[in-house]
Amino acid sequence: MSIQSLRYMQIKEQLIRHIASLQPHDRLPSRTVLSESYQVARTTIERAVSELIGEGLLYARDGSGTYVSEKNNARIGRAAQDINNWGLLIPDIQHYNYPDIVRGASDVASENEINLIICNTDNDYEKQTRHIQKLIDSKVQGVMIVPAIYGKSDFSPFYKLVEAEIPFVFCHRMLEGFHASSVISNNFYAGYSAAKHLIATGCKRIAFISRPVYSASSQRFQGYVSALAEAGIPVRQERVVFESSFESDGEGYFSALRFLRQEERPDGLFCFNDGIARGAYAAAAELGIAVGTDIRIVGCDNTDICQTLPVKLTSVKFQTYNIGFEAARLLLEGRARDNAIQVLQPELIVRES
Repeated sequence: MSIQSLRYMQIKEQLIRHIASLQPHDRLPSRTVLSESYQVARTTIERAVSELIGEGLLYARDGSGTYVSEKNNARIGRAAQDINNWGLLIPDIQHYNYPDIVRGASDVASENEINLIICNTDNDYEKQTRHIQKLIDSKVQGVMIVPAIYGKSDFSPFYKLVEAEIPFVFCHRMLEGFHASSVISNNFYAGYSAAKHLIATGCKRIAFISRPVYSASSQRFQGYVSALAEAGIPVRQERVVFESSFESDGEGYFSALRFLRQEERPDGLFCFNDGIARGAYAAAAELGIAVGTDIRIVGCDNTDICQTLPVKLTSVKFQTYNIGFEAARLLLEGRARDNAIQVLQPELIVRES
């Protein structure tokens, strides 16, 4: 099933639940308002509403709008109650690890006749809060969340989930300061294994380039520091940078350029993700430094980027499918309220870099 088809079905189910909360002959909001509210294209709303009219759940008045059917109002309420739904909040379904998390959760949901409502937060706290409120209003039976990292931290939607007695599980990373069931990646080990590999290849001057400081970046940095300390290699601040922005344009490039222009330049580089590693490759190429010989580079996430670079990138692979799968299993088995924490180990995929 395509992402577009999946999204359309989710919108139709959400509209059914919305209709169930209305009275016969209540007017539905305009297509434009619905499109903005559900953050989908107007054509998606049109298709869903047209089918609901065809099924007798709504009726249209020329020039006036769309209304709840009196005859079928009770059926709508029963249909809404009979639907089992989970919510899944992710930063971006098209980005890096998240399609695999969706697939893992979706496989469990599909096998158990549960609908999965996917919400993209763009890593923004405000969007996350809005989506969670909509899921609460929709009376979902459970929620899986990859916590947002942009903006002002807001715990209130999670307290609302607790108040509504809706179980939820954090995925891929925890939310610092809020204790809940979580299925997470071992980011410490990701940094540790990457730095250990660079040390094993003979690197002595190992630099670190990361996205801004948050839970995952700080944990990967701690792993990097531990590996260096274990090998008796000092951590030098001039070889460590947490970039100031989460924006992807130019990530890794300028930081790597500064490192590689140092008189005693690094011979190894651990990058927070493969996107940053790609920027580092560009900086090395500009200065005539050969990746894999003059400098060794390790990335994180094991994305398609690894195979597209001129020297195939060594990268840390996370168990993203299993994260979604195990989070869904916690919901399914009623263990999400236990505040259990599962930590899944990543694997270093060694290539040419």
